[in-house]
Amino acid sequence: MTAPLFVAEPLVGLALAVAQAAWFVSEVRIGRRHGPTTPSTVGRCTGLAVGLGLVAVYAGGPLLSLTVTGATITTAPLLCFVAGLVIAAVGQGFRLRAVRELGASFTFELQTVAGQRVIDTGPYARIRHPSYTGALICALGFTVSYTNWLAPLTVLVLGAAYVVRIPAEERMLVAELGDPYRRYIDRTWRLVPHLL
Repeated sequence: MTAPLFVAEPLVGLALAVAQAAWFVSEVRIGRRHGPTTPSTVGRCTGLAVGLGLVAVYAGGPLLSLTVTGATITTAPLLCFVAGLVIAAVGQGFRLRAVRELGASFTFELQTVAGQRVIDTGPYARIRHPSYTGALICALGFTVSYTNWLAPLTVLVLGAAYVVRIPAEERMLVAELGDPYRRYIDRTWRLVPHLL
């Protein structure tokens, strides 16, 4: 039985801890800058689902890697680790770009803000939910860095949470923004152009 690289090599473990701390700080900063304007109960269960998905990836992935050591990646684990962190950084960068593009309209809770309009520039030109796309790419990257063949399966829990959240969010946006958002739906993809 082989331990995952982040356990077997203390410097790798430290690098993973620093990378995850940086991810966490960036998410906290997003939350502080883009907090809800008014308390909302719309989509509260979808927020809980996303939270559970994040726990599955960022706590469940390492736990799975520690307990099912028979699935530890033993061929080029350092390359796998580094590739995972690069993928995670690209995903979080894409997410942060989407948050910046949406500006004051971005919040963690499902709600609109006064004067909100449909944003269809930058990553929103082709994808309706690029911040979720970025979050999924980031999560996939971190699970690859856990150097366990099973860890990436935890991303399916986060994906399932977005399957619940996205339709609720789109119903709210159609109700609040009307025909402009309906037309936007008709010409864009939810998460991945030409696929999802």
